[in-house]
Amino acid sequence: MTVYADVLVIVNLYVDYILLSLVKGFLRLSPPGYRLVLGALAGGALSLVGLLPLPGWAGPVASGASALLTALAAFAPLGRKLMLRCWLSLWGASFLLAGAVLFVLQFVPAGHMAVVGSAVYFDLSLPVLFFTTCGAYTVFKLAEKLLPAGQSAPLVRLTVTNRGESRELWAKADTGCELREPFSGLPVIVSERGALSGLAPEEGGPMRLVPFGSLGGEGLLYAFRPDSVTGPGNAKLSCYIALTDLKLSSGQYAALYNPDMFQ
Repeated sequence: MTVYADVLVIVNLYVDYILLSLVKGFLRLSPPGYRLVLGALAGGALSLVGLLPLPGWAGPVASGASALLTALAAFAPLGRKLMLRCWLSLWGASFLLAGAVLFVLQFVPAGHMAVVGSAVYFDLSLPVLFFTTCGAYTVFKLAEKLLPAGQSAPLVRLTVTNRGESRELWAKADTGCELREPFSGLPVIVSERGALSGLAPEEGGPMRLVPFGSLGGEGLLYAFRPDSVTGPGNAKLSCYIALTDLKLSSGQYAALYNPDMFQ
């Protein structure tokens, strides 16, 4: 069978886009659409490595490295632990897909499939490729609608700008985060102090005190109003940011926000 590198890349581009969409939904991430396309392009290009005559032990290493680079292209920058979860989730989804492929192989006519190097190559026509890809994506979207939502709340990337400097901040949705600055009534995002080190003014500067109450007690948080906060889709948020010395997560996110802020 003649192997066409362009067909191999296109097939993997489609498949990687579906896998990255699956990881995005599973981990409740919110990267812009072009980043998923960029990750899929990286995965498609890296699929050519499978055509190399690699020894048996190098196949899993090359697969893991390709999954890591694809995840980085789609989701970076993230915290180390969250990036590790993206990588392992993408790699795991690839293994699940491989199992599905082994099942499908039972029904593929001889001459339409070949193993080249460490890659499985399907000789598919463009119409078949298009409709099967659309079908797979439709099944994924239906499953996403029908299955109950996961316990993990959505994570968004916020860009905080103050005094001419900007910092990217991963934040988790928390409907219980209903803090508001007392005088203006603006909503408050709670952030780990270290995440905005050098960006937030020092205590005693142009800051406000925001009262809070929780099961752990009551108190006051120092808060400041940055020059701008940009959310998904370049949405501009009018808000204050309160600083806490507590660790809000083990590295997946460094802030809490109320999802109503984006409505």
